[in-house]
Amino acid sequence: MRRKKNKSLILLLICLSFMVGLSVNTARADLVVKIGYVDFVRIFQGYEKTREFEAKLMMENEADQKMLSERRQMIEEEIDKLREELETQALMLSESAREEKQAEIERRAEELDEFSAYIERRMIDREAKYTDGILKDLQTKLPSIIESIAEKEGYRFVFDVRSLFYVTPEKEFDLTDKVLAQLNEEYRLNTGD
Repeated sequence: MRRKKNKSLILLLICLSFMVGLSVNTARADLVVKIGYVDFVRIFQGYEKTREFEAKLMMENEADQKMLSERRQMIEEEIDKLREELETQALMLSESAREEKQAEIERRAEELDEFSAYIERRMIDREAKYTDGILKDLQTKLPSIIESIAEKEGYRFVFDVRSLFYVTPEKEFDLTDKVLAQLNEEYRLNTGD
């Protein structure tokens, strides 16, 4: 009888420890945190709005380069003509007339430099304006898209890949493609494409 009680007690203890073990494992499963990351640079580059703006920027910059090239050619021809006049008429021109011609040559060269600098600034400013517009757009849209995906798939934390010191190479943690797909889908719906 005593043996039967011991066996029953041991069996009860085994069952209790098994149940406690299950509850501990269940509690630990709740503690597992699903963490994901996105690559903001890839999102920026893959965003359809970025591609459209880059194409528009390239067209506008090519037009500016063409305008600069035409202006450069015109001014360089004028400078060559002035230099030729200065050389051929050097003996006939007074000192003040020669200085005046030389000043005109320098003024035209300076005008070309200023116009080149203006076009360069204009292209840089245009690119900055487009980039800022896209970044502001992403700042307003990405949080809700990332939150939607994270909630749907059970992610507790989502980081930008550059804010982490180490990221495992497993693609299951990379949400970039999902975020980019949803972002581009929303963009297409808003632009009517």
